[in-house]
Amino acid sequence: MDKSYRLKMEEKLHNNTLAVEYVINCIAKFEDKINQLAYKEKQYRNVGYNNFKLELDELIAYRKPFVDFLMRDCNMSLDDIKESVANVKEKNIPTKKVCNQIREIIVSNSYWIE
Repeated sequence: MDKSYRLKMEEKLHNNTLAVEYVINCIAKFEDKINQLAYKEKQYRNVGYNNFKLELDELIAYRKPFVDFLMRDCNMSLDDIKESVANVKEKNIPTKKVCNQIREIIVSNSYWIE
């Protein structure tokens, strides 16, 4: 992650201020993994042992508060979210720790929207 971007984000997160861009970046962090698991789950659907479904469901449940926040509070459609996620720069994708922090802010419902 770019240092200046990270510092700016940390300052805003310290004050529980969320920007749409931060939430979209968190979704982008897990998008490739979700797509890979969905492919593998479909590929092994008829096999007796398919642990890809469990992993996929866990990642989707993890991502759900981010999507709900964007749809509810930012009035974005799923198409808007998908388009925004596709345009995320690799250097702006946060770490898992930062994503957990943003998710906790959203779940606790104690945030300001920038």
